[in-house]
Amino acid sequence: MKEYQLPQAPTRLALRDALRVRSAAFPWNRAIGSGLATCLPILIGLLLGDIIHGFSAALGAFTFLYIGAETYKQRAKKLAAVAVCLTIAMVLGTLLAPFMFTLSIVAGVIGVIAFYVLNTFQLVIPGPMFFVLIFCLATGLPVDPQSAWERGFYVLLGGALSWLLAMSSWLWAKKNHEKQVIVKSYRQLMAMLQAIGTPSFYQMQHVTVLTLKQADRIIYGSKRKPSTLHLHELATDIFHTMTQLKNANLTSEQLKPIEAQLHAVIDAIEDAKGNWPAHNTSCESLKTLQLEVEQAYALASQQEAEGSTSVKTESAWRVLVSGISFTNLTVRHAMFYGLFIMIASLLAHSLGFNRPYWVPVACAAVLIGANTTLTIHRAIQRSLGTIVGTLIGGLILSLEPSGYYLIAAVGILQLCVELSIVRNYVFANMFIAPLVLIIVETMNPGNAISYFVTARVVDTIFGSIIAITAVLLFWRGIHSRFLPFLLKDTIQHMQELLHAIHTDKQERKQMKKLTNSLIGLRAAYERSLGDFSASQQHAEILWPAIMHTQHAGYLLMAFQKRNETLSDAQYDALQNQLGNLLTILHTKQPAALQAYSELDLQQELNQLQTVLAQLYTAANKPTLAPS
Repeated sequence: MKEYQLPQAPTRLALRDALRVRSAAFPWNRAIGSGLATCLPILIGLLLGDIIHGFSAALGAFTFLYIGAETYKQRAKKLAAVAVCLTIAMVLGTLLAPFMFTLSIVAGVIGVIAFYVLNTFQLVIPGPMFFVLIFCLATGLPVDPQSAWERGFYVLLGGALSWLLAMSSWLWAKKNHEKQVIVKSYRQLMAMLQAIGTPSFYQMQHVTVLTLKQADRIIYGSKRKPSTLHLHELATDIFHTMTQLKNANLTSEQLKPIEAQLHAVIDAIEDAKGNWPAHNTSCESLKTLQLEVEQAYALASQQEAEGSTSVKTESAWRVLVSGISFTNLTVRHAMFYGLFIMIASLLAHSLGFNRPYWVPVACAAVLIGANTTLTIHRAIQRSLGTIVGTLIGGLILSLEPSGYYLIAAVGILQLCVELSIVRNYVFANMFIAPLVLIIVETMNPGNAISYFVTARVVDTIFGSIIAITAVLLFWRGIHSRFLPFLLKDTIQHMQELLHAIHTDKQERKQMKKLTNSLIGLRAAYERSLGDFSASQQHAEILWPAIMHTQHAGYLLMAFQKRNETLSDAQYDALQNQLGNLLTILHTKQPAALQAYSELDLQQELNQLQTVLAQLYTAANKPTLAPS
């Protein structure tokens, strides 16, 4: 029998990683598209003899940056919403520019809403900063509340042009996004299959869940063929089957035929020619998996007539409302984010900064960091990049470019931003700073170049200092402190799903709650690795418990997916085990253990009980977060 191995915890983040250059492919399509989206409004304004309003419309080009992996229908809705929200930010900023206290509060509210909405829908790139940026830039333009609707109109026009550019790729590249995400799901299932019996299994299991969840959003939100939906549902079934095989003591020789068949499924989905590698496994534990893979191949190979099927999904509004809870870390992070944007704005105006709007913008950009280390990374990267970038911007402005030369400079800078940001944020800021400097100086002429350059550097550094101070004083270690609470919450969701399975009531709803809880638990752990030393060690103590909880949760879901029936004795035993776990977490004292071994799930819960009992026997006891 193979010895049980718990994988090592993920690597901690270090401050030196702030200047590490990543090896990533250059996103040429995105870069060229964003460059065109920024240039075209200015070019149109120049040709119409009104370049100032062309620059106003160029602010709407930030809409283009929110394209992602989605269907064209989803992209159309998302980018339209972004363009409208950027327009509202411009209108509000122009109207409230004379009122220091009110505009600071509204800047914070915009930060809260944008952060919560984008993170709830996992649109973390490029994040909420651009909504704060547009609002704050509007407050820095010549004070003229009567021009609010006019400025907003031009931003909306720029957003509409970006929408057209983002959607125009359909004309020459009619990508089947549903097929792409299905292929990605089956490739990830291949990686999970290869990890069975290895210490990397837990990581592959987690990545596979994230991949399938992304596929949920794309496939359920699109017009799809029935076979596409069935292939996605089969991928979920295959995942749960592989989860049950984790402790099956399978050899690589036994798994290779299944790998070959999964390869054939992927080829069939991609319409590649190939033969089915026929193989009848003699291993009883692999027969269910092989049957599911064969079904997937049959679906992928068949020629299906055009048609679509629909699945009832939760509305976006319901998703947002259901997530509002003070125990939700995303809600807390959003409130923290907005609060210190407001404080940064109030301080900048109170201290008499020349261009006070740069301070909350810098604070907003830095606070996007998910933990202490990443926040310091962002501060270092933004400060260094801004210093170099403002020098570049000052040099460009000293040449007094105009007309087509000015448009070319803006387009090239935006192109460089998108190409360099995948390598390191500091490089991107070397181009962001001169780009914004040129736009603002053109829209607000009459000041010396040195005035803009000095104000930008000083304000950016001050805003970054506010963000770092806020994180060190109020946010450091929050993910580590919340881990025991999230662990308890996840186990409670396991109890609820177990009850739903036993009573055949609301199983789908409880499955979704448990999946989100498991993903949130793992995300909080990974963010805690960016806290400083004491908090990192605090979190790493819980790593074995988190991994056993993750696997136990997915084993429980496998019961629901396979419609397996639990006897009353099995149900009572599982509820007893889960109750013991909650008792240990609530009292922070080891409880009397009762081991069960009839089911794989019971064996996993036995290991989790042992880990928690040992954890709370030690002197270092994690503290539950306040509810």
